[in-house]
Amino acid sequence: MATVSTIEWTEMTWNPVTGCVKVSQGCKNCYAERMAERLKAMGAVRYIDGFRPTLHADLIDAPRKWKRPRLIFVNSMSDLFQDAVPDEFIRRVFDTMRDCPQHTFQILTKRSDRLRQLGVTLPWPANVWMGVSVEDRRVTQRIADLAAVPAHIRFLSCEPLIGPA
Repeated sequence: MATVSTIEWTEMTWNPVTGCVKVSQGCKNCYAERMAERLKAMGAVRYIDGFRPTLHADLIDAPRKWKRPRLIFVNSMSDLFQDAVPDEFIRRVFDTMRDCPQHTFQILTKRSDRLRQLGVTLPWPANVWMGVSVEDRRVTQRIADLAAVPAHIRFLSCEPLIGPA
C-alpha cells in the first residue's frame, strides 16, 4: 500500500519490501524499525513479522494504477538492495518504474556494493533517482559505487550524519 508522506522531500511512499537487517552505524536508530514495531503492535497485517525483511509481491504493480504524476520514495520502510531481496524481485520493481514514466521514483540504499553489482543489469529510465546514504567517512565508498551506476539522477543522503563525511 502507498501512503501520503510527511517526508519533506517526497510526496508518497511505496513499500513492495518492508523490514531490513542493520548494515552500519547509520542503522542504529532506524526510524523504520521503530515504526514497523508500532505498526505490528497495532495489528497492521504487513508488519505481522515486525521488521523482518518481507516481500510484498502484490504491491509491485500498484504504481501502474496511479494516473496523477507523483514523487514516490521506494521502500521507505526497507532497503531494496539488501540480500533478503532476490535479484528477480528487484528487476520487477524496476520494470514497474520503467513502465510508469508519469511518476518519479526515489530509491535510497546503504547496500551500494549490491547496487553497483546489479546496476548494469537493470533498466534505468530517467524517472528513477538513485541515492546512497553516507553517515560518516567509514562508508564513503558508497559514493563511488553510486557513481558507477547508470542512473540519470544520483543523490546522497547524509543522515544520520554521525561523524565527519
